[in-house]
Amino acid sequence: MIHSDDFEQLGLWLRSGYGLLLAGVFGLTWGSFANVCIHRIPRGESLVYPPSACPHCRAQIAWYDNLPLVSWLLLRGRCRRCQGGISAQYPLIELVAALLALAVFRRFVIGDSAPLGIALSRFLTYFFFVITLLVLSVIDLRIQLLPDRITYPAIPLFFVLGRICGQTSLADAAIGLVAGYAVIWGIATGYRVLKGREGLGLGDAKLLSLIGGLLGWHALPWTLFLGSVSGLLLSVPILLIRRRGSDEGGLLHSEVPFGPFLSLAAAVYVFFFVGRDPLSWLILKLSSWV
Repeated sequence: MIHSDDFEQLGLWLRSGYGLLLAGVFGLTWGSFANVCIHRIPRGESLVYPPSACPHCRAQIAWYDNLPLVSWLLLRGRCRRCQGGISAQYPLIELVAALLALAVFRRFVIGDSAPLGIALSRFLTYFFFVITLLVLSVIDLRIQLLPDRITYPAIPLFFVLGRICGQTSLADAAIGLVAGYAVIWGIATGYRVLKGREGLGLGDAKLLSLIGGLLGWHALPWTLFLGSVSGLLLSVPILLIRRRGSDEGGLLHSEVPFGPFLSLAAAVYVFFFVGRDPLSWLILKLSSWV
């Protein structure tokens, strides 16, 4: 039988450096699975079979050579058998996943006074949310596609998980789910009518529906604003460099995936605004810096 004192001690232990260590290892592990998703889902392959193999010699990778981040560093980014190079994307994704886990754990477990069970449920929900955003972003950057295989199940899943977190009402989440899709669909349809060609894909509509279904409709204006601003700040310089010396096409006709910027904006909302009034929080922070 678990006594209340034991549960309280567990809470104190988890809300310390030990909890952060566990969260980091947890993030590394799921970062490894995120790599599997990034590699296999666009190809329509199974996520569980066959086991991981070297992309060069196709030899199955042993468990001790498949430890997240550690194995890549020990093997210096090469296959043990054929010495073929292994992409740095794998440890990078694992490291980003670990950092995300640490940030989410600090925000919703260590930095939250909610009961331990609720705090942990929020950690799991928001961690898997930002990991899903990470996977979608990398795939979108690589092939300019947000796979339905991820978005379709993720929309209802995170809508339900949001009810457990208790930080967004059912009505706000339902409106966010519908409005997220409708906003992008409306923009894409209007652009197509005016310009006669596609501007935004409906993958972005499904992504924003996923975001609104978990975070509520209040998150949509912030996500669209932050996503648009970050998209302009990051993509315009890259496009200018890419187009330098080329007379083909124009900057406005260049294709830049919007999904990664929506995902970045949604992650920012999770870390800073969930459970808070965004405008009041910003005013308070700005006033403290003045």
